[in-house]
Order: sequence, then C-alpha cells, then structure tokens
Amino acid sequence: MSVIDVYTCYALAGAGSLIGLGLILLVRTEHPRIRRALLLYRAAFLCLSAFLVVLVTPPEHMREVWRHGVGVCATGVTLLAWGFRELNGERTPLSVGLLISIGSGCLLWFGGGVLSPANYQILVAAVLAGIAVGTLLDQGRVLLRSPESRLSGEWALLFTALLFSLDWLVIVVHSWDHPGPYPPLLLLAPEWLTGPSAMGIALLPLSVASIVFAIINERLYQQLHQRSLSDDLTGILSRRGLREHGQRLLSSQPAESLGVALLMIDIDHFKSINDRHGHMIGDEVLRHVTQVLSDHLRDGALLARYGGEEFTVMLPLQAAEDAQVVAERLRQVVEAHPCQTGTGMISVTISVGVAFHHPTRPLEEALSRADARLYEAKQSGRNRVSCERLPA
Repeated sequence: MSVIDVYTCYALAGAGSLIGLGLILLVRTEHPRIRRALLLYRAAFLCLSAFLVVLVTPPEHMREVWRHGVGVCATGVTLLAWGFRELNGERTPLSVGLLISIGSGCLLWFGGGVLSPANYQILVAAVLAGIAVGTLLDQGRVLLRSPESRLSGEWALLFTALLFSLDWLVIVVHSWDHPGPYPPLLLLAPEWLTGPSAMGIALLPLSVASIVFAIINERLYQQLHQRSLSDDLTGILSRRGLREHGQRLLSSQPAESLGVALLMIDIDHFKSINDRHGHMIGDEVLRHVTQVLSDHLRDGALLARYGGEEFTVMLPLQAAEDAQVVAERLRQVVEAHPCQTGTGMISVTISVGVAFHHPTRPLEEALSRADARLYEAKQSGRNRVSCERLPA
C-alpha cells in the first residue's frame, strides 16, 4: 500500500473518532457504571481524533508532528480499554487508570525524542500490542468466568481485540527483525500486512463505537428486565421474579438432591402497624424485615416479596430437617431484632408456613400448600412455624 493510502486511513480514523464522539455524547443513562464508561469513551475518541493531523501537516514535518500524535492516540486506545473494563463491572482505581493511560502516551511522546527511528518503531508497536493483548486477556477472563450467557457485543469486543493483538504482535516481530528503512508513516509492517493494518486503524473508532452501543443497549435491556422481576420497595424478587428464578432453581437441582422447600412468611399484625404508625413506617418495617431475612439466609436460597406483607423463600434442602430449622431461625431473628423507625422501636414477629416442592408437580401447588400452612400458623396464635412433613 502506498504512503498516501496509509495517511488516508489515518485521516479516516480521525474522522471516525469525531463521529464516534458525537454518537457517544447522545447516550443518556442514570447507571453509574455506564456513565463512567461513557466518560472514558468520550475522552478516548477525543484523543483518537489526533489522527486528523495528517490532513494539515506538510510531508517534511510529518515524522516530528506524528511522533506527538502517536502518544495522544496511544492514550486514546488505553482509555478505550479502561472504558470496556468499567462496562464489564471491573473497577480500575482512578490513579492506576490515569497512570497507565497518560503513561503510555508520555512514553511514546518522549521516546520519539531519545530513541533511534528503528527502536522507536519497536516501542510504538510494543505499546499498542500490549494494550491490545491486555484487552484481549481481560475480556476473555470476563467471558470465561461468568456462568451466564454473555452479550453478543462482548464477543464482538473479544474478536476485535484478538485481531488487533495478532496484528500488532506481528508488527512487533517484524520491526525487531527489520530495523529499516524507517517509514515516515510509522507503520513498519510486513508488506502483506500494511494494507490490512492501515484499514484496521481506519475502522477502529467506528467499530468500537458500534460495539459500545451494542453492549450498552444489551445491558440496559437486561437492567429493565431485571427491574421487572424486582420489588420496588424492598429490592428483592417480586412474585414474577420468584416464578422465573424459581424455575431455574428447580431445574438446576441434581437428581439426588432432597428437593426444595417453600417458606411462606407473613408479618404478624402488619395492618395494625400501618393503622397506628402510618404507611411510611409500615414501609420501613417491610424493608427492615427484608434485610433481616436476607442476612440470615444462606447462599442459594431465593427471597421474594410475594405481596403486601408476605414473603416467600425457596430453600434448596441439604438435610431433611433444613426447612424446619431455617424457618424457626428466621422467626427467632426477626423477633430478636425490633425495627428502629423515626417514631421509635417497633417489635416485629412473623408467622411461617413450610411446604415441599414435588418435582413432578407445578411450583404453584407447593406455594399454595405453604400458604395453607401459613394460615394454620396464624390461626394457632401467630409468631410460630407450621411445617408439613417432607415426602418420602
């Protein structure tokens, strides 16, 4: 590929960066992690727009001007990698992120003034290869460690990082073996790779912008779906969420397991709490009971607000007596932890009904039997547990 063609690709990369910046500026979200990622993407695209210097720089000054431009662009690529970490929920301390991002740019900026052209080309290739490989390994780790199906945009990011890693690793090896002649376009790639490398640089900003949009849209959809499965007041699963997550829990139980118990829980005399203290205090009591129950349930159990002052627990059984023991423990800890409200301390007790799910029968049937046991506990004086026998 000719020198003019490579410069054209650089110019396209700069223009694509400005387009990507404009698109990212249009995204609005209240999610803190996505907002942090968007801020990093905006800074990254602004840095990558430095590619546009090729349009205004005379050929005889290109090498000197581009030495500074490469440092700014390296900072931009590093900011992109940092943004993807934020989007994946991988927090990077601000000081570490700034040190790596600004440090990579400064390394290339000052390296161009003290290194020979051949050694500087190796440095440029090594820094960009390091960023690409780091993004590839980071994204691969995120995808492999998650048991859930991942977003299509995340796989697209992994594929893009893989291509750029291979590209720049080849350029590093080639630069090491071929110290010259040193090209003014700062892309000492093998002849067969020069064209694809330049095109990759040209397409990088818009490709990244597309991937960012895809991941953000998929994440926002997931959040909306998850919100539809959660109770607004307490933050735990809603009745709809219990059915969806409950079916997953039932289907994941091994064949040799003892099954799953259903605990239906009701706050005793909750109507009188509302009547005496008001609905705002009643909401505080609901949140308090939710917190106490959550703190004393083991991992793997599902807690949902079934409606009003009723809660449901789905408990995978590890021993035959688990359901009775857990239900009694929950009853005791709620009784032992009064709710501290703005009007003073309010004593709270719960009644619990326990039933067991039969693998061949619908979940609703077990919920109905747990509700019948709850009614029995309330009729027997409240603040107690009524448990059916575990089927043989």
